Amino acid sequence: MFRKFKNNKPLSSDDVSGLEQGRRGGLIETPHKPTIISEGCRIEGKLMSSDVMYIEGQVVGQLESVSLTIGENGQVNGDIKCRSLSILGRFDGRAECDELSLGSHAVVNATLHYKQLKAALGAAIQGELVLR
Repeated sequence: MFRKFKNNKPLSSDDVSGLEQGRRGGLIETPHKPTIISEGCRIEGKLMSSDVMYIEGQVVGQLESVSLTIGENGQVNGDIKCRSLSILGRFDGRAECDELSLGSHAVVNATLHYKQLKAALGAAIQGELVLR
């Protein structure tokens, strides 16, 4: 329904590669080239990124990234290692991170090792929370 434009032309994939969604829904420019697993996509195996990873689809396996977000429609089953982990969707498995953020619709059945934790009211957590 709404389209993003640059100089009165629709954005191409090259234009979007350096953009991230801001807290208020708009796109903001970043130096990152994020790895995005879109809704409707299912991946099995090991994924590694030296930057930002965003999951709206399904991933089964191992994930390593600097920053990883499981979106509200995202589902991950496996092991995660990252500096910053934000869970807005579903996660089953084991994670090691410095910063852990759980959104109000997060459903977690996992062992989570973290240094800092932020959990929104409504997050469903089953498993083990381990402060490192």
